[in-house]
Amino acid sequence: MAQSALPDLTFVDLPPPLSADEAPFLASPEVGDGSFRNPWAVHRPRRVSEVLKWKLGSKNPFASEKRSRKPQLPRADHPVDLFDDLPPGARVQWLGHASVLVELDGVHVLIDPLFGRAGGTMPRLVPAPRAVDGLPRIDVVLVSHGHYDHLDRASLAAVARCWPEAVFAVPLGQERSLPRVCQRVIPLGWWQSLTVRSVQFTLTPAQHWHRRGPFDQDRALWGGWHLRGSRSVFHSGDTGYFEGFRTIARVLGAPDIAVLPLGAYEPRWFMAEQHMSPEDSLQAFVDLGARAFMGMHWGTFDLTDEPADHGAFTLLPEIAAARGLSRDRLHVLGHGGALGFGGEVEARGAAPDS
Repeated sequence: MAQSALPDLTFVDLPPPLSADEAPFLASPEVGDGSFRNPWAVHRPRRVSEVLKWKLGSKNPFASEKRSRKPQLPRADHPVDLFDDLPPGARVQWLGHASVLVELDGVHVLIDPLFGRAGGTMPRLVPAPRAVDGLPRIDVVLVSHGHYDHLDRASLAAVARCWPEAVFAVPLGQERSLPRVCQRVIPLGWWQSLTVRSVQFTLTPAQHWHRRGPFDQDRALWGGWHLRGSRSVFHSGDTGYFEGFRTIARVLGAPDIAVLPLGAYEPRWFMAEQHMSPEDSLQAFVDLGARAFMGMHWGTFDLTDEPADHGAFTLLPEIAAARGLSRDRLHVLGHGGALGFGGEVEARGAAPDS
């Protein structure tokens, strides 16, 4: 059977910058030699020597805590029913790490799907709450960047085999990393959009970098995703905190749900430029003007120094209280938990201490 035509790409109608400080967030990240950079002050991917300093030469202040207790890593019961029982049209489900299932106006979307080990080697602390062949029909797959815990070739191939008509939207250059079975591929630059039925998908700026092998430093782009139908969702991907979240909201509108990270942030001297802390994520949530916050990028893999539940159950409540943010707007879900947001935000499978 012949495949349908791929959606057309459009550029977002960008407003003029409000100030010189905002201009870089509306600029192109393309350098001109086939590589990319963050077009603002911060762009310094970590050197191998710094990785070795972190892993071999620095003391982890959380080491004793990580040895003495098991983290709280909840998994929601009956995750398929949790999602299916929410009113259709505006639903989002956390599948672990940065993997999210979204349904907007009948369009089913996977973001950064990862159903097994990260990079094929790092074991999961919590099994994937849903299997690929148990998902609803997938129309669109979005990839935020090329790091192995976000662009997982085995998971992408499994999705493509189940749904050959699915569109795979990726930042520029990431198409080279996709498995061949992904046939319907669309590479995008920042502020480019595609529309599938009534839902618009826009790649937004993020403060990050690219490397999958020893010789491809920043030879592919990275970004976040803004999804807009009758309701809207923002997924940050991996990013350090930057002032561009305000610009994203100004250009595309405040999202109903902001999916933002709560893990992989210590030590800050190493991670701050590339991974947000919970405090950073709450500031991004405020900058975006979102109705509700949904935590991701915690509790699935042990990637960094802090305990796997530290951001979700220690820092987030403390920071929210200090800032006077209502906990009713901040959702920490168990693996497989879901939110409905067609009207009031309705949480299913919330983590017990959230």
